[in-house]
Amino acid sequence: MEYSHALWGGRFNPILVVDREEEARQLVELFRLDVIVPVGDSQEVRDFPKKFPHLIQPFHGDAVFVKQEQWRSFSWVLDIYNAIAHWHDRPEWKQLKDHALRAYHWQADDPLTDVFAMQFGAFPAADEIGVDYADLVAKNVSPVAFPLAPDARIPADVVEHPGLASIGRFGIDRHYRVPPGWDAPGFFVGSVVDPNDLVSFWNIRACDIPLWFVDVDHIDRYVDLIPEWARVLKADVEHRRHEWDRRLGVWSRQDIDEASKHFAGMELTFCRLRDHFWGGGAVSPPEMHLGRTSTLGVMGNSGGIPRVNFALADKPFCTDLHFAQQHLVASVSLIGGLYGDEQHTFDVPYVPELNEFYARTMHFDYNKLRIGPESTGLIISVADHDTFLNAMQIADLFKRIFSMAGLESSLSNGGRIVRQLLTQLGGLQGARVFKVPGARSLLKAFGLTDTFTRKAALNVIRDKSPRYPGGTFGAHTDLFLGPRPFDIKLTPQDVFAFVVCKGLFRMGADLRCPKCDMKSWLALDVLKQSTTCELCGHGYDATEQLIDVEWRFRRSGVLGAERSAQGAVPVALALQQLGTTLREAMSTNMYSPSLDMKPVNGSALPKCEIDFVWLENGRFPKRDSLILAECKDQGPISADEFQRDLDNLRQIADALPPHRFDTYILFVKLAPFTSDEITMARTLNGPYRRRVILLTARELEPYHVMERLEAEIGKHVYAGSAEELANLTAQLYFTDPVDSSVSP
Repeated sequence: MEYSHALWGGRFNPILVVDREEEARQLVELFRLDVIVPVGDSQEVRDFPKKFPHLIQPFHGDAVFVKQEQWRSFSWVLDIYNAIAHWHDRPEWKQLKDHALRAYHWQADDPLTDVFAMQFGAFPAADEIGVDYADLVAKNVSPVAFPLAPDARIPADVVEHPGLASIGRFGIDRHYRVPPGWDAPGFFVGSVVDPNDLVSFWNIRACDIPLWFVDVDHIDRYVDLIPEWARVLKADVEHRRHEWDRRLGVWSRQDIDEASKHFAGMELTFCRLRDHFWGGGAVSPPEMHLGRTSTLGVMGNSGGIPRVNFALADKPFCTDLHFAQQHLVASVSLIGGLYGDEQHTFDVPYVPELNEFYARTMHFDYNKLRIGPESTGLIISVADHDTFLNAMQIADLFKRIFSMAGLESSLSNGGRIVRQLLTQLGGLQGARVFKVPGARSLLKAFGLTDTFTRKAALNVIRDKSPRYPGGTFGAHTDLFLGPRPFDIKLTPQDVFAFVVCKGLFRMGADLRCPKCDMKSWLALDVLKQSTTCELCGHGYDATEQLIDVEWRFRRSGVLGAERSAQGAVPVALALQQLGTTLREAMSTNMYSPSLDMKPVNGSALPKCEIDFVWLENGRFPKRDSLILAECKDQGPISADEFQRDLDNLRQIADALPPHRFDTYILFVKLAPFTSDEITMARTLNGPYRRRVILLTARELEPYHVMERLEAEIGKHVYAGSAEELANLTAQLYFTDPVDSSVSP
């Protein structure tokens, strides 16, 4: 506690008790720690940080303070001396001094010694750490000495005069990034002789919740303090929206009803600290920061990888060389820079276990990066004036994520075809052309070597059949494949021009050789009057044939073999629809086309292919979502094949770390699902878990995923996240009493 009071922001450091390992692990996760510092010489304490290898020690040694007899002693992180040096000549600091900053003193045998040290502040001894913080504060701040007599009442005016602990809190604010949980300010009821109560009290205050420790065995000493502290806190919370949120809190590990008797007449919220309290999400430690600034980054390239360099401007701390060894975390959030680049990202998921991987890939020092909620933390020294970040290759990111599940992943042949297809189409949104059934049929109607006329292509795109005499194209006339006046409708000619311009089909002509009397197709870019027959090698003049030539088209080789080409279309269409739907959820998304999965280290996981993986970065504290997908065309699927795909995806989804990802399983089929397929898919859900998503042409062909469904059921339906898509699937397909209570 004394160490933390000597650090700027140390008030927000939790205390971990290594004897209670489960609770300590929960605190590490809850507080999103950057470093764990052992305090004490026992082997258990010194070994505890090794249990968290992703929190790599960024300094030399494992201590915060470096004591040097021959040279100047120092702190590796920002201390209160830095805070004083930065703020001492500013108006805000004058306001602090105007409140008559006090240095409270108490007797060593006072029963409330530990409480006073936590509330008012106390520093480690100079001969222990090499720095005399008490003397630094006395010389630079000149606090008013204020004695606290043993067994006497605590004066009510202590709430008006800040203590030494306020220096380490000065100039620090909450960041909006992390929403609060329970945050009722008030009182902590406990025993001063119970270390568990003292540690719990400290850790709740480390969540930026103002509390006073009240020991009922010494309640007579709080007679003046309790009403005054309640008055000040009520003024602080009266602006809150909800009535229950304007109540003061009584926190305790003891029986709440018994503890509340000492606060008669107050409207209270009772907060009981039970077992597993720190792992239950009741409290949410905020992200505290010294200041914010915007800076213009300079985009560049390093070995083919995008890189952004930016200045560390407007530093909210003292940068004097005296503090050159001190460090802090610069929390970086990037806007823009990679627009249109679907192969790289700066917004990597919040998986602290990948800190070293992120550091080696995106930065330089393997131990100086800490991933945070919706941000990347770089450990910098106060003397650093600029830094950089490399973009993450999305393919490498997915490899590392699946390695956490015991799988080796690599881009499959089908994945390469999908990737190249999307590249030629100009990205995910170019795949919206496949919303038109006739555009998909165009790939099926003609093989790689077949040639066809423009008229034949337009007839296929119109997609007339006995079931649809007028064709299916009329449902897509409002679809935009590119810029055009809003009142102009899409035509089959527009669709055909789009796929030809994107290189899915090549233009050429069929020429007849006068020697062998056989026709061969020549692409437009190789056509010339004097040509050579591809079949017999005879050279001839084609001028007469070219005068009246009818252009004929042929599929390009971009889609690969026939079978792979057909499989790429539903994958591309599903990716496009997710890109539209999940983008509306204000989340960051990334994807990988088809991946080959191979178990490693003797894992019992299946060796299989996943048609695509989608990662949806959630808003903290919501976990990121992973969608594992299997895509089928309109053809029939055998029950054995569907069950095999389902089992493979189930095993992989279950192997991914559940504390980092909410994993969903998506089945895409361009025809309706059969009752047997629905029954099998339903087994992926549980009583309190919905993770299966079913999408058909009904959802994929409209611009908005629920557009046709809304027309069918006659009311608005919204699904803008993976979770909402899974809930909607349960309502549409799994109509048992539990699921039927969910409304879209």
